[in-house]
Amino acid sequence: MDEERRGVYPFCGPCTAGSEAWRAAEAAGPMGARFYGHRDVCENCGSSVRTLYNTVLWIPVSKVGTFRIVPTGGRSYVGRRVVDPPVRTVVRREPVSAIVDHPELDGSPEYKQAEVYWDENEPGQALPFYQAALVEREKVLAADDPATLRVRLRVAQGLLATANYGRAIAWFELVTPQLVDVFGPHHELTRAATEATTGARLMVGGPRSEARLLADIVAADTESLPSGDPQVLRDRAALGKAQLACGDISDAVETLSAVVRDAPSAHPDTEVYRAALIEACTVAEARGKKRDGRLVDTARQVLSRADAPTNR
Repeated sequence: MDEERRGVYPFCGPCTAGSEAWRAAEAAGPMGARFYGHRDVCENCGSSVRTLYNTVLWIPVSKVGTFRIVPTGGRSYVGRRVVDPPVRTVVRREPVSAIVDHPELDGSPEYKQAEVYWDENEPGQALPFYQAALVEREKVLAADDPATLRVRLRVAQGLLATANYGRAIAWFELVTPQLVDVFGPHHELTRAATEATTGARLMVGGPRSEARLLADIVAADTESLPSGDPQVLRDRAALGKAQLACGDISDAVETLSAVVRDAPSAHPDTEVYRAALIEACTVAEARGKKRDGRLVDTARQVLSRADAPTNR
C-alpha cells in the first residue's frame, strides 16, 4: 500500500477503487490475447484503460474485458480489471460462526498472543501463534467456518509479510474462494485476500516464476510429508493453477487431478480443488488437443467418483 496515494502499488487510490485484482494468463503463439486501445490516462499513477481481446492468428475474436494497465518495461505490465460501480443491494448478513459453542478458542493463549502481535504490526511474530491457533480451531470447527477463515487469512497474510511468497499464494488460492462463498465478494476480508494475492504475485514475477517457485515447494513437501497432507494438497493445487495461467494446460489437469484424487471427500477445501480442476478441464476441452482429451476423460472420472460431493 502506498501510504501517500492510498492505492495498491503501482496504482493510485482512485484507480484502485474503480478496479479489482486480476491475474493475467501467459499465452504464446498465434492463439492468445492482446490489448487494444489506450484511453483515460491517470495523471496520478500513469495507468490507462485498455480492452483485452482473445485472438486467433493474432486477429481479435472475442472481448475479455476492460483493464487498467501500467507498463513495467518491454511487454510486461501490471493490470487490474475495471469494474462498474456495484449496484446497491441488500447487505449480506454477517455469517454466524460455530465458535459461539467453543469460546475457549478465542480465549486460548496462542490466539490471544497472535492478536497482540498483529495489533502491534508484528505479523512475523504473530504468524506461529496464528498457525497454532488454526490447528486448534480446525479440530472442532469447519474449515470454512467464519472464525476459521479469519485465522486462515491471518496465516496467509503472515506468510506474505515474511516473504514466504509461494506458500502465501497457496493459502490465498485456497481461502479466497471460501471467503467469497461465506462473506461475499465485496467484504473487506475478501478484498484483503484478493489484493494480497496480487501483491504476492508481483513480488514473485509472473505465472512462470510462480510455477517454478511452487514446483520447488512441492518437491520439498513430498520429501517429508504424505501425499494427502493438507499442506501438500494446498501447495500442489496452487502449482496447478499457476500451470494453467502459464498455458501449460495438460500439466495443470494432471496436477489438479492428483490433488482431487488425494484430497478427503466432503471437505470444504476439496470443493475448491474440484472447482480448479473443472476450470482446467474446460480450458483443455476448448483447446481441442487429443492428449488433452484423454487427460480430461481421466479427470472427469476423478470428479465423478462415488464419494465426491455433487454441489459443484
